[in-house]
Amino acid sequence: MTDRRRELRVVSWNIHGASRPDLEDLANTIASFDADVIGIQEVRRHQARRLSSELGCHGVWVFKHNGYSRLLPRFAEGLAILSRHPMSHDGDTELGGPRPRTDFRRRVAMWATVEHPDTPFHFVNTHLASGDDAEERVRQASDVRRLLRNGLTHDCNHDDHRHDLQPELPAVVVGDLNDHRESTVVDTLAGESSSDAWVVALDRSRNGLTNPASAPHQRLDHVLVPREWSVSRIEVPDPADVWSRRSDHLPVIATIQMRSK
Repeated sequence: MTDRRRELRVVSWNIHGASRPDLEDLANTIASFDADVIGIQEVRRHQARRLSSELGCHGVWVFKHNGYSRLLPRFAEGLAILSRHPMSHDGDTELGGPRPRTDFRRRVAMWATVEHPDTPFHFVNTHLASGDDAEERVRQASDVRRLLRNGLTHDCNHDDHRHDLQPELPAVVVGDLNDHRESTVVDTLAGESSSDAWVVALDRSRNGLTNPASAPHQRLDHVLVPREWSVSRIEVPDPADVWSRRSDHLPVIATIQMRSK
């Protein structure tokens, strides 16, 4: 059968939920992206639920850490995937060495199968180590790559939650990789099957820098796509006061041409 190209819009955004952003404003902003799937980092469960409700989309949230204690579950921080298409939360796992659930350095990845009407695919969202520990970021990226190589069924030797998947499906990976000028992190995560959307895009806005939102000088936030897919455009909004009020990161919005048969 002849290959077909279908458009997919994907967003990755670290919303810095601990700063208590205006959720109505965030929902309106995300709606303006006209995205099919959004990967969100640094988001609290109630924030993810509110955004999902406001946007009228499917949503799933996973725990990363809670520095306040289990007595204050509202302050737990995690990751979320929002999708306008039906999806199943297929798994999540801790990355790198195990850490206490109260430790902000604890890192996780989550993944879902998105039932896009043209081409179902896996969607992976993660947030890698911050600070100067580039080796830890590479180890965590290696964990995610291992998951992808094994059809997102390998447990990385840590506690995880997973269900049976269709390993033949393509995978889109998004997240805050904290990797400015550390090409090894993206290279490790991409492996031989994925491409950095910013590098392969036919059209780009600005320079891809996402942090800090007021005057960005670091490219920390990424979208990776299957190598057989193409990226028609990838964009990061122009820095402005309104964006820095929303988060310390700017979002990344990618328009992707999926390949299906």
